[in-house]
Amino acid sequence: MIWPTLEAIGSRWLKMDESYSHGFLIFAVSIGLVSRTWWQNRPSVGFYPLWLIPLAGALGAFVFGELIRLQALRELVVVPLLLGWLAVFLGWRQVRHFIIPIGILFFAVPVWDYISWTLQLITVAVNQFLLGFMDIEFEVEGVFVYLIGIGTFEVAHGCSGLRYLLVGQSLSVLYGELNFRKLKTRLFFFLVAVGLALLANWIRVFVIIYMGYETNMESRLIEDHDSFGWWVFAATLIPLYFFGSRLERGEVNSALLPKRMTTKPASESAFRSAWFGAGVTSALVLFFMLGVPASSGSLRSAPESIEFSLLNDRYGILFEKQLMGWQPQIRNPDRQVTQTFFDKSAVEIGENVGERFYVGVFSYDFQRHRAELIQYNNRIYDSEQWMPEEFFTLRSPVSGNLRGITLRRFATGERIHLAFGYHVAGRWETDQWRAKLAQAASLVSGRADATLYVFGLSCSSCEEPQAVLGEFIGEVMPPIFSLLESRYQPQTHQ
Repeated sequence: MIWPTLEAIGSRWLKMDESYSHGFLIFAVSIGLVSRTWWQNRPSVGFYPLWLIPLAGALGAFVFGELIRLQALRELVVVPLLLGWLAVFLGWRQVRHFIIPIGILFFAVPVWDYISWTLQLITVAVNQFLLGFMDIEFEVEGVFVYLIGIGTFEVAHGCSGLRYLLVGQSLSVLYGELNFRKLKTRLFFFLVAVGLALLANWIRVFVIIYMGYETNMESRLIEDHDSFGWWVFAATLIPLYFFGSRLERGEVNSALLPKRMTTKPASESAFRSAWFGAGVTSALVLFFMLGVPASSGSLRSAPESIEFSLLNDRYGILFEKQLMGWQPQIRNPDRQVTQTFFDKSAVEIGENVGERFYVGVFSYDFQRHRAELIQYNNRIYDSEQWMPEEFFTLRSPVSGNLRGITLRRFATGERIHLAFGYHVAGRWETDQWRAKLAQAASLVSGRADATLYVFGLSCSSCEEPQAVLGEFIGEVMPPIFSLLESRYQPQTHQ
């Protein structure tokens, strides 16, 4: 049950161009710190049953994440699971020495992406403030900085400063564990490290934007911004460690070695208690594991096509799989349909097609590892090519509403209009988090399927594009929905 989670964490650590490439190094540091702490304190093993309660809580959170296929929740509780398991055999007085050695792994767990957008907005706000002091004409829209007459910079995910923040936090916690004895000193040093890590990214982004302005977007820093960022971050470590050195001297008796915790040699009864605890803990883990459906399963080599027929012949088929260069990025569906259409009644003889429609339906018979509806690799649009301009709501011809969004392409300024919804275990949702939580309903509904419906319109001269898109959805969505429902709807026996 836990292997897919560990595999997912390891796969993110192997991506050298992402924010978690320091993961294996942090793992090695954690092993070293745990060994060092064990050698210094020589803890005695026993059984502390009270700690079965928080361990069960962590297991429950992990199981819930497994039920709704929420990988972030499963990854989030990996460190608490390790500490909870250790606490059952060591108790609080001994396990507290291992909180930092094991807890440092938290800075390598790939759940920090959820603060990336906030960091992007903060970076934009800081640079907007700094650029205000320069004689530069610019405009800011979301995470985009437009240099009038020169070019555009996007403060994307990689420019959020998340990687510098995680490395800075890891280094500060490691330095504090090795050199500080007081919790207040460690916390103060940690906060300073966080501030300097964020400052490094703000300086990096500002310099790149300014150099782009001065060189008319021809500076090498624009292409080599990653290396430049690490040099700036390294420069901020110099004052950080000077500051840490001063904090060391300021601590009372900081030069003294930490006092080794004295423990009595484990008695035979303590060993018997530990073995009993191991049995109880194993039973607890098995109890949770047996109550959870397996998340593994084979993946299709290619998704099965959803064959459907339109109610009338108003719309003709275009043999394309994308709309103006846009298409959803969906990984490993069991069934799908991706097709473009045009409105026959809106096309005059000898003229080009003005309105293009897209329908994409991606269905999973059941969600499992690497085949989940809501996952890191599944995206409605590529944020590096498209920017959301407007949000709206359309009434679904089947049930509930569909969420609408107007996208503008960076390169050309072209716009497309999308509407989408998630149908998970018989429930309709327009928010991906609610769609994730809806997976838990499969325990009582008898359904494990999950489907994304997404529709698109490209129209340069439409006066009411939302209404045009709504008409298309009303024509296309019902037959596809009926086909999938006939497959997934639980059969009732008279």
